[in-house]
Amino acid sequence: MERSIMENNTRQILDMLAEGKIQVDEAERLLSLVSTEGEPADSRRSGENNRSSAKYLRVCVEPGEDADEDHAERVNIRVPMALIRAGVKLASLIPRSSADSVNEELRKKGINFDIGSLKAEDLDPLIDALQDLEIDVKDGQHKVRVFVE
Repeated sequence: MERSIMENNTRQILDMLAEGKIQVDEAERLLSLVSTEGEPADSRRSGENNRSSAKYLRVCVEPGEDADEDHAERVNIRVPMALIRAGVKLASLIPRSSADSVNEELRKKGINFDIGSLKAEDLDPLIDALQDLEIDVKDGQHKVRVFVE
């Protein structure tokens, strides 16, 4: 019962974000509150110490050396980790038939992945590993950086 209330709250927060009723920072704060609801205060504190210090996944695209500065586009995306965690939790709510369709489309694109296998507890070790990773891609037209901050 309590889990479905938490899932409903998470969905409501994401809906408000999608509708533009709240900003990303507010959604992140609310999602972190929802994810700790129902846990004893002691476990919340210990979870904070164990949880990754990463707050955002950052993707930056800038013009490369050969790019036309007049028409160059810049992209700076900062995705809150709380939003990623919530998305993984919501993936578990996808009906099996829909998940099969998503998996089939991913396979058509060359991505052999089962969306039903996503688990929130698997995400924290991945985020911890990403803290030591910084991806820089440069071609003449673009410079792309992906990192965790």
